[in-house]
Amino acid sequence: MNYYTIPGAFIVTIILSLIVSLSFNRPLRGLWIFVLIVFLATWSTQLWIQPIGPVYWGVSWAPVISAAIFFWLLILALTPPYTRSKTETTPEAAESSVAIGFIFWIMLVVLLISIGVGYYRLK
Repeated sequence: MNYYTIPGAFIVTIILSLIVSLSFNRPLRGLWIFVLIVFLATWSTQLWIQPIGPVYWGVSWAPVISAAIFFWLLILALTPPYTRSKTETTPEAAESSVAIGFIFWIMLVVLLISIGVGYYRLK
């Protein structure tokens, strides 16, 4: 087992999170939720996908970076655009926040199960 998989996933997640946050004008205060999902997805990717491309420090970086980019694009597509105005909350906005919360918990549970089964499979 390689011990650099978790730090590798964390480094890619932090770098990509800062790039996405700064380039898409997203606030940094709610970023930890997205960082958690992308981190778990990149960690799971290292357990399930066959390593391809260059390997540095024991980590194959091509699948890790591609999975992180894929999940960031998925999250950006699912979340509503960020607006700075403080207006009344409409019923549609409340429903979309409930749906996003439901998707978050489903993704979190699926990724944690994927990581657990991935380590069980490696034994």
